[in-house]
Amino acid sequence: MIRNKDLVGAFESIHLLRKLFVRRISETSPLHFSQVAIMKTIEQNENCTQSTIAERLCVTPASVAVSTKRLQKAGLITKTVDSDNQRCKRLALTEKGREAIEHHISLFRDYDELVFSDLTEEEKEKLMEVLGRMISRMKEIEGIEGEFSDTLKLQCMLHKRMTELDNEKE
Repeated sequence: MIRNKDLVGAFESIHLLRKLFVRRISETSPLHFSQVAIMKTIEQNENCTQSTIAERLCVTPASVAVSTKRLQKAGLITKTVDSDNQRCKRLALTEKGREAIEHHISLFRDYDELVFSDLTEEEKEKLMEVLGRMISRMKEIEGIEGEFSDTLKLQCMLHKRMTELDNEKE
């Protein structure tokens, strides 16, 4: 009989192994892990504003400002003043930025391909079904309502909730 403790241990091991991978590729990628979401948001919403990014990623405008300043300094994005509002800056990826995001994403794609290569399509579908049920149950237990068709939206909301809880402790 498999104990819940053993299942939780397996999930924790998967989480830590994924973190090791992220740490390892961070050494070869010009992007910090948190910058990837910002870069992808800019890529999908060319000439967006920092406030758009903050809203979409459920983070503070101040954290976006710090990250975009670093990205601009690294030559990965450009900021141009909006012609209608001088205080507003429009963000776009540079060619170097496009190459960096593609490189970073390809590392994840290749890694995930290796990780899941031993699973059949049927096993992947069953795993997704089971994980989906677990996520639904955990959301219910935590009082999180609503459907999240995009896992990034759910993850952003959960990160925001964790940050709020951390801030309440301080």
